[in-house]
Amino acid sequence: MKSDQYNQPPLDQQLAEQFERISKTLTRLLPKLLPIAAGLIVVLWLASGIYSVNPGHVGVVRTFGKETARTAPGLNYRFPWPFQRADVVSVEQIRRIEVGFRGAQRVQEEALMLTGDENIVEAQIVVQYRVADPSKFLFRLREPEVALGAATEVALRSTVGSMTIDQVMIEERAKVQD
Repeated sequence: MKSDQYNQPPLDQQLAEQFERISKTLTRLLPKLLPIAAGLIVVLWLASGIYSVNPGHVGVVRTFGKETARTAPGLNYRFPWPFQRADVVSVEQIRRIEVGFRGAQRVQEEALMLTGDENIVEAQIVVQYRVADPSKFLFRLREPEVALGAATEVALRSTVGSMTIDQVMIEERAKVQD
């Protein structure tokens, strides 16, 4: 054992002593800290079941994948994952689907339609809707917006295809718009 100019033990000996002190302290405290840590983890897991539903929204609670409750706006509680899950859906928001365009950009595949007298017209439409039943909106279709857009396009093509170009552009324009 060699000492340095300040009359202290070598660094490796100091580190070994420090490690031994820490090891003894942890050995003594670990049995006491383990239940506290486990309890804290359980409390945090249970707290993860708290969720908020904003005004104009409805919470749909699922237990093991099956709808079991609907919750009103405010703070709500559900059992944490993997037992329950909550989906929040706006029932007051007016949603919109655009057919034939997206924003300022035209979508030719959707917009160009053939009339009954074999003329081509460009039709664009906006559908506005609200979610009436959150359960059906969440669980009936994988992508309800895509399905509604496709159904709207089919209905518009059917209407336009049964009319002449004059009917579409002038005489029956209101019917096409409805």
